[in-house]
Amino acid sequence: MWCWRDPQSSAIQVRAVDVATAKEVPLKEGAFLLRVSTTTNRSAVRCLIRHIASGREAYVQGGSRLRAFVKTCLLANSMTPTSDDNGPPT
Repeated sequence: MWCWRDPQSSAIQVRAVDVATAKEVPLKEGAFLLRVSTTTNRSAVRCLIRHIASGREAYVQGGSRLRAFVKTCLLANSMTPTSDDNGPPT
């Protein structure tokens, strides 16, 4: 994933690439809240992503909830996530 700020609109732009194929992964347009936090002793980093339109959210740690979130909220209709919890969508 690449993220950058568009200086004209002040919006954050995102680009996703499948590391297995080096091809860009088409994403739906949308708005998201990304919350990154650490535990008190900084031993763990937690990342929460919320799809603003639907209110759905998932912690970016892998698993079935993350796969379902990616499929429903991020991927274009023609794409399906892999069965590997930690792998990129294909």
